[in-house]
Amino acid sequence: MGIFHNAADAVTSLFVRAAHCTFKFIAAILLAVIKTLSFIAAELWDMLKAIGGSILWLWREFTESFRSRVKLSNELTRKVRKAKKEGKREYITALLNFAGSFFFGENGVIYTAFNYTLPILCIAFLVGVVRFGSGLEYGIAVEYNGHEIGIISAEADFDSAARDVQQRVAYSDNGEALDMSAKLSLRVISDDDKFITAGQLADKMLEASDEDLTEAYGIYIDGSFVGAVSNKKAVEDALEDRLLNYEVKGTVRDVSYVNKIEYTKGIYLRNSVKSEDETIAQLTSKKEKKRVYVAQTGDNVVSVAQKYGMELEKFNELNPDVSTTLKDGQMINVIQTESFLPIQYVREMDTLSFLEYETIEVETSALNVGVVATLTKGERGEKESKIEITYVDGIEASRKVISNNITKNPVMEVIGYGTYSAMPDDPDTCFFGQPLTGTGELGWPLDGGWVSDTFISDRNHKGLDIAAPEGTEIYAAEEGQVVSAGWNSGGYGNVVMIEHPNGYATVYGHMISVYAVEGEYVQKGQLIGFVGNTGNSFGDHCHFEVRYQGICYDPASFLNTENMAEEKKKRDEERE
Repeated sequence: MGIFHNAADAVTSLFVRAAHCTFKFIAAILLAVIKTLSFIAAELWDMLKAIGGSILWLWREFTESFRSRVKLSNELTRKVRKAKKEGKREYITALLNFAGSFFFGENGVIYTAFNYTLPILCIAFLVGVVRFGSGLEYGIAVEYNGHEIGIISAEADFDSAARDVQQRVAYSDNGEALDMSAKLSLRVISDDDKFITAGQLADKMLEASDEDLTEAYGIYIDGSFVGAVSNKKAVEDALEDRLLNYEVKGTVRDVSYVNKIEYTKGIYLRNSVKSEDETIAQLTSKKEKKRVYVAQTGDNVVSVAQKYGMELEKFNELNPDVSTTLKDGQMINVIQTESFLPIQYVREMDTLSFLEYETIEVETSALNVGVVATLTKGERGEKESKIEITYVDGIEASRKVISNNITKNPVMEVIGYGTYSAMPDDPDTCFFGQPLTGTGELGWPLDGGWVSDTFISDRNHKGLDIAAPEGTEIYAAEEGQVVSAGWNSGGYGNVVMIEHPNGYATVYGHMISVYAVEGEYVQKGQLIGFVGNTGNSFGDHCHFEVRYQGICYDPASFLNTENMAEEKKKRDEERE
């Protein structure tokens, strides 16, 4: 009983201590919460006092003038009452002082009103000025040679006009550059003012100069001035006819000039204006330029010469050491004819290209050890592409692929390295002193052994007997489906039959035990049973048959041990 009392006391003491610790923990949490709330409340109170003090200060500052005004009024009222008792003259004087101080004194009505209304009036005035200014339209006035010649919207317009003027006066006989200094000033635009363009400004700057000018059509190529004509129609027609009559090969589209051609009517130097014939001759002119061409795959001397429209004699003269066949990457000297205005066109073509196949190497039991053979022959794939080729003056300048369509996928080439290691005890003498020299389609089915009886012997033997000690492993000679595995009452004893994908079948008889399962798919070299002496058998061996559509064939025609001798030698050396 004493033991039970002591245990009860210990448990009671434990609960009391747990309750005490729990109470202390809860009390500590409550104390921390109270302190946190007290801190937050104190901070809020300090913030409210600061806000209240600020509001009170603002109120005092805002009402200071009004309170001073009230104090002054009370003081003046007392003086008037006192003066009234002293006499009429003093009373009138006090009233006048009261009126003057009330309206015009330092703390009077006018002074107080001024203090309150002046900031409001200033803000209203500032807002009015901003609104008025934002509603105005501004422009840049251009003053040239002491005269205002126009108003532009941006300083960039003047820079553009100055460049245009310099290009036009480049044809001046005196060869002196025109002074482009001008005064630009920002001013408000009135209803009568109008903005002018950079081209109009250029005309006005020329008119303000001392040059001999005339009105004409300026011709600009990619923004650069090349001359002027009085009548642009003849030039336009000649350039259009050149496009229409341009010789191209095949069906093309988008025949156009590479450069942008613009005609701008304006004021130009008289000596820069050319005749239409002279201008057409300039724009349609050509020149020869020597360049280096890098030969590509498939190029030869004739194709490169034709590409650049060169005579073979001229080509050989430039490249005396170049043979008829060109190497990929070889540098060739050529003459390229360049037009003043090159013509470009686009041609769409369908091309056929080949996709190279990949080659992989795999280990396979389909081949004997040491044998390397191609399991799957690689084939290149084919890809049809629609490309867009841009020609400039008849020479390819760029090409772009529009679409690709793989019409034939490449076939990966598989190189097999044999891993099937089953072989006779002596590959060189497994068949009555001679190696087997068949096709090698089937692997040697045992881990060792030798031929003890041939196909169609004196007792009409349907297979090949391979003698080996009891329990020697038997392997599948080729992959296939196990169609029979177990006891056979027809004399085969424990037997396995495998049907292979090529239509052949192999039979393995007289096993001591069967390892394969009927219905399973086995790989070449996979264990299917063990050598025994069951059924109609005399001595431990494996009866091995090869059948095709029920007809038995000599297994020796499908076995090859000749290439196993070297591997046998290597394995023996490794064991030693």
